[in-house]
Amino acid sequence: MDKVGLALGGVAAYMALTLIIGWYAARKVRGLADYIVAGRRLGYALTYGTILATWFGTGLAIGGASMAYSFGYRGVIMDPIGAGVCIIIFGLFFAAILRRRGYMTVSDFFRDRYGEEMELASAIVQTIAYMGWMASLLMTFGTIFKVFLGIPYWYGLLLGTIVTVIYTTLGGMWSVAVTDLFQSILLMTGVLILLPFTIEAAGGLEVIESKIPLSDFSILPESNWGYLGYVGLLGAAFYISSWLVQGIGSLSCQDLVQRALSAKNEKVSKYASIGAGITYILLGLVPATIGILGRLIVPNISNPDEILPTLGLKLLPTIPFIVFSVGLLAALMSSADSAMLIPSTMIVRNILPRLKPDVGEGTKLMLARVLVPVITFVSLAIAMYAKTIYFLMNLSWELILMVQGIPFILGLYWRRATKEGALASIAVNLVVWVALIVATLPQTMAVEGEFNWAVWDSIYIAAPPALLAGLMTFVIVSLLVRRVNK
Repeated sequence: MDKVGLALGGVAAYMALTLIIGWYAARKVRGLADYIVAGRRLGYALTYGTILATWFGTGLAIGGASMAYSFGYRGVIMDPIGAGVCIIIFGLFFAAILRRRGYMTVSDFFRDRYGEEMELASAIVQTIAYMGWMASLLMTFGTIFKVFLGIPYWYGLLLGTIVTVIYTTLGGMWSVAVTDLFQSILLMTGVLILLPFTIEAAGGLEVIESKIPLSDFSILPESNWGYLGYVGLLGAAFYISSWLVQGIGSLSCQDLVQRALSAKNEKVSKYASIGAGITYILLGLVPATIGILGRLIVPNISNPDEILPTLGLKLLPTIPFIVFSVGLLAALMSSADSAMLIPSTMIVRNILPRLKPDVGEGTKLMLARVLVPVITFVSLAIAMYAKTIYFLMNLSWELILMVQGIPFILGLYWRRATKEGALASIAVNLVVWVALIVATLPQTMAVEGEFNWAVWDSIYIAAPPALLAGLMTFVIVSLLVRRVNK
């Protein structure tokens, strides 16, 4: 049997293990708190593992290698560097506070601090955003099974989706946390195992030093704020945004907050987050480094997204290839299960009670389990057959930053923050952001030449000035409201 066939056997064994874990975890679920935040009983290892595994997906592994192949380390400032900084900041300044207050979702915080309007805004935006993220992850199942294991795209997509749905539905956050611990070990091993083979194939360290310029390992902008094809003001805005969008924008995302709330105490919540953030940066730079070295092995590759799978297939012997394949699949499943759990969580915890306050806990738990597969397959259908809606769903991911980034930080650390200031900042953020996206689109189109790429560049470039305007609005309106109320 060739190495692809053996890898398929390894994948099958791994998927069977996740189903067993899901069945086991389901026995721990007695109520909604068990399903959403694992009964707030996760120790350091499980909390650390679930944070790391959720954030370290195939998008980082394959996408990071692709961006570094094209742009060096500058191409991965947003992720993993900015994202890892975000997790560390969250651990230092936010995790313990949120855990102490006993929330189940980040939208609970917005209800507690600002009222039901902000709770609903947060819950709705995140539900839509995670549906989009989940669909994009699930579609990657088909690609991984096809490229690595020779299974037809649709079979791989359905197989990966169904297995992930089953164990997530059964055990909720307990299933996700326990499987994430195993997945974090597998993904670390799978990514690290390719690095020495890549170094050897590139000719060794001396050849690499002579042929790869040191500037490719820099995270500073080039001269005149040169960054990813842009210079001057646009380059500066894009560079700053690459740090801000993940470094600050993801602080209030439910996938990160949910794991901090699931820890057994404040200390575990804090230090598991910090540890996961540091590991995320260090481990996340491995596929980026492989991508840079890949230029020496597969120069002028037609699609940089293929550099990591190409090197895995080309360089790895049988056993390392099996570990690498299972590790990539683990990385995908560890992100997909989290994305599956969050929309149903937000609906039963933060949206349904506003519409029907008298729903009991048992009904909410049953509904949460039912919604996991329903929302999963609806999201997948939208991604495959309604491309415009799918694009807007992914766009809503950036709305998380615009809607709740500023109110989250100031709501925790500024006593004078008000609901009126939060709502006003959202309005100004969105107006300025959309206006600047439209204004910069001609320039980004000139660089990218394709609308889908250009609009995302404009989205990032428009973020820093929009956030600055929103921040000023939040402070001014809150101070005025406080003064009037005196």
